[in-house]
Amino acid sequence: MNVKVTIFHYILDRSYLFLLFILFISLIFPIVSAFISLIFVGLLFQGIYLRRQSSTNSPYIVLEILSMLLLIYTVQFFAYLLKITDIVPLSYPVVIFLSLYRLKRGIKKKTNYLQNSKIAFALLLLAFLLSWFISGFLDLSQGNFSVFGQFGYFSYPFLAFMNFISAFASVTASPWFMIDMGIWLGVIGIFRIIEYNKIENKIRYLLMMFAYAFYSIYLPTFSPISSEVKYIPYMWFNGLGTYGPVKSSYLLDGIIGTFTVTAILSFMFGSRQICSVTCTAPYMLQGTFLNSMKKYNRSSKVGRNTLTSRISSWYKWIITITWISLLILAILSYLKFSILGNDPTMLYTSLYFNVIWYFQFMLMPFLGNYACVNNGICAWGSFNQFFGYLGLFKLKVRDPKKCLTCKTVDCAYACPVGLTDMRASFIKKGEFKSFKCIGVGDCVEVCPYNNITFYDARSWIKEKLHSINFNL
Repeated sequence: MNVKVTIFHYILDRSYLFLLFILFISLIFPIVSAFISLIFVGLLFQGIYLRRQSSTNSPYIVLEILSMLLLIYTVQFFAYLLKITDIVPLSYPVVIFLSLYRLKRGIKKKTNYLQNSKIAFALLLLAFLLSWFISGFLDLSQGNFSVFGQFGYFSYPFLAFMNFISAFASVTASPWFMIDMGIWLGVIGIFRIIEYNKIENKIRYLLMMFAYAFYSIYLPTFSPISSEVKYIPYMWFNGLGTYGPVKSSYLLDGIIGTFTVTAILSFMFGSRQICSVTCTAPYMLQGTFLNSMKKYNRSSKVGRNTLTSRISSWYKWIITITWISLLILAILSYLKFSILGNDPTMLYTSLYFNVIWYFQFMLMPFLGNYACVNNGICAWGSFNQFFGYLGLFKLKVRDPKKCLTCKTVDCAYACPVGLTDMRASFIKKGEFKSFKCIGVGDCVEVCPYNNITFYDARSWIKEKLHSINFNL
């Protein structure tokens, strides 16, 4: 660990030199420099994560580096958008001057991002914006930019807000954005795998990274069967609206098939098969730095209201309204109605998964981690949570007495969803089952007594086979 910390101290302390190197590379290979920048961002976030136990100047260093990178790629984005690439060098003098100044003077201010929600928010906001502008720049440079108008509102100047939403979703819906977010989050994801001790947690995380790259990016975008995925069960990974309107040609196999397969898998293995593996959300929420945001489940006002397994009345209202609205939109889609020229279900999916979800991502210091699970607005997640709750998945303890005498309650503190009541259930029932439990497995990981285990279809089959052998 000391070697790792020393390496990241080196990177943080010389980050302005790395910034100048990236600036130089961008002059010759702008696309290569974009990917190097994102890897660099991931290393910086890992660095401040390793310093999370104390107040340091690291968060301010990273904020400045992110700001300078954002300046570089914002200028490049608008240069390509407006087709005046001569303005690209305008950002360089600012970056060079600040880098040389900081190399000489440094930063004396100190803070801790886990105790300063505004700093944590600023870090997430700038990293997101950097990914957005890099992705927009790559879309433009490769001739793939879909132009502002994802929802068809750009021709209505008086609808400025909807123009913004349209532009926002045009980029977040692109494969480049998924790739770019995947790079810097993948870096801190690798370090999360290294942190894990339990082999099942390592395997789950590796599956999640594979699913993000293969299932969510390659298959629907770059594979030879990309035009056919809408006909394949399990491929509608955002539920209704993932690939198109509700049509009879793929309604039975593609849409209903996906809902059927995922319901069965969630019944057998819990909603973790979606919310902790194949959905893109967990990939963006479970890396080392992002996982530490679960502290705000307890310290933020909204986060505290979502703690425990209790389903609040407002959660029930939100999830009910979400599902009624989605079903109505599905019927309208099947009847070929449109909303301002857009299919209703595709509009819903784009609004939530390409817009609202990313605001939840940036607002973690105020909402807590896994707001998508705790607020009831994700219809796809709640569908699988429902069948997971009906099914076999749960957490069990080998010895409830150890939970009774446990003084640290590490399991409750480790849960990224904020299920702080699991210890009480372990003591009373020897197991824990919750609608909101998505099986991340951090509780299993941190238990100081190695007392918590997963129970799902695999465990059930083993029990039945053991019972058969015993009777024979």
